[in-house]
Amino acid sequence: MHDLLNPADPAFARDPYPYYARLRAEGRPATRVALANGTHAWLVTGYRQAREVLADARFSNVPPSGAGRPRPDSPARRARACLARHMLNSDAPDHTRLRRLTTAAFTPRRVDALRSRIEELTDGLVAEVAGRLAADGTADLVDAFAFPLPVLVIGEVLGVPEADRADLRAWTYRVGSPADALAEGEVDEAWVRLHAYFTALIARKRREPGEDLFSALVRDTDEGGLDDGELLAMAFLLLFAGYETTMNLLASASLLLLTHPGELAAARDGGPERWAAVVEETLRHASPLEGTTWRRAAEEVDLGEGTVVPAGASVLVILAAASRDPDRFAAPDAFLPDRYLADGGTGRAAPHLAFGHGAHFCLGSRLARLEGAVALPRLFEALPGLELAADPSGLPYRPGLLVRGPRRVPVRVP
Repeated sequence: MHDLLNPADPAFARDPYPYYARLRAEGRPATRVALANGTHAWLVTGYRQAREVLADARFSNVPPSGAGRPRPDSPARRARACLARHMLNSDAPDHTRLRRLTTAAFTPRRVDALRSRIEELTDGLVAEVAGRLAADGTADLVDAFAFPLPVLVIGEVLGVPEADRADLRAWTYRVGSPADALAEGEVDEAWVRLHAYFTALIARKRREPGEDLFSALVRDTDEGGLDDGELLAMAFLLLFAGYETTMNLLASASLLLLTHPGELAAARDGGPERWAAVVEETLRHASPLEGTTWRRAAEEVDLGEGTVVPAGASVLVILAAASRDPDRFAAPDAFLPDRYLADGGTGRAAPHLAFGHGAHFCLGSRLARLEGAVALPRLFEALPGLELAADPSGLPYRPGLLVRGPRRVPVRVP
């Protein structure tokens, strides 16, 4: 058994990679660890093992009983139970059915058609960043750039009113964080508010349908495609996944470029292919999804090498660790966009696992990549003298084992 793991610890949130490297160095398919909340979990940290577990039907997507739940018999528990009925927490055939209903919204054609709108939104935000720098001398790229862009984009896709997006950010931040990282009751309150919000939003879409995805899902529900509970859960998942991953990608990429000036200069000189490589290497090096959703061993599973996961055990595939596996990636802890250039010095790297794998591959990955490839060059070309305004080793990171990214990236122009 390893030292107690506390995902809410700021030091762990800032740099979990040494801990994961120690687990991975043991060479075991999975390692049982004790969590600070009094529970235990099996963590999968190797690249090969992660792919195998994600493809193994013996590990159910249905969360383990009691995992991360608010107190029993509370309004928060009932709200969370409803909103957690989404496809990431379901097995086939429900998972297949729910995934199929959203696939049409994220086809390459539909996503690529958003490019001009993403460019327009980015230019407006970059102008606001420049205004803050001129007025205050500093700006926070998370609040002024990395958060609002994906929220504006997914808000338009889904039909979420702009005035509601700040509240939704606060509530989704809480439910995606360990309860012990927040004040007592904040997580429970956030689940209740999210449930009430999406209930009201869906009712509004029934009265006043538009061309957005929520309206289409409501129509599909009325025609028998989803039940009301599944619709609520789908609304929550698409909004949460639609901005959280991209926000962390943009924030992490900005921070990495500011702390690797040679790579920033190469990106500026290299054109679209180089910026695409920056996005890809950021996804590998600073995976915005630290881990998958929790899985449950539906039966006893022998993973080999003396590792037997008992039936009912909680299992978490750590995508961030798998994407730094030295057996799969050369110099795994280094930020090297060259590895994702077809004719780069190290050649094309192995696929990372930042967006999952197989049936658990993120449907919104193309949209996230597009936003990164459009927004990052526009930011750094418009503000060529941008530099960090704080010691990067002291920046706070989002706590937890689900999503990961810096909470602040303060910048200035000298």
